[in-house]
Amino acid sequence: MAAVGHTLQNAAYFGTMQVVRGIYWTWTLGMTILIGTALTSCEPPVSLPPEPNLTSMDLTTAGDLGFLTLGFEDGDGNFGLGQGDTTGIFCPTCDFHHNIFCEYEERRDGVWVPIELDPALDQVPFYYRAPRIEPSGQNKALRGTITVELAPRYYLTSAWDTLRFAVHIVDRDLQSSDTLRTISVIKP
Repeated sequence: MAAVGHTLQNAAYFGTMQVVRGIYWTWTLGMTILIGTALTSCEPPVSLPPEPNLTSMDLTTAGDLGFLTLGFEDGDGNFGLGQGDTTGIFCPTCDFHHNIFCEYEERRDGVWVPIELDPALDQVPFYYRAPRIEPSGQNKALRGTITVELAPRYYLTSAWDTLRFAVHIVDRDLQSSDTLRTISVIKP
């Protein structure tokens, strides 16, 4: 009878140990996953200056079509204009109705010349409105890429065959990025 009692005691003891081991193992695995997730998801906040910055620029052309892809960042997260941003300093006739400015330049006799576009001559300025982007979370810094179609065509008809664009962007506080220039391209 002692053997039976001892076996029951062992079974009860080891059964409890298995449960305790299972709880311990689950707790250890859970804590490891929790700590690992916390360490990998808690990236340090990105610290960028409040004015927008162009980080990259790529001009591609195909026939009359031109596409300008801009990499940008903005430390205070206020780049972009909403559909309702059409009054005050963002009114349709105001200087800051747009927030992407692509100034057209041609190489004339070996010198780059900025060309003032005249809407009266059907020359549409290459100015665009990037949409408002709302950063989420505590970190308001923005990094992104915007592609605009240089329409209705990316070049002017003239005697000169080489062009480029001088580009800068402006945020809602009217802070401007530095001006970068695209590569030069030959008109089709």
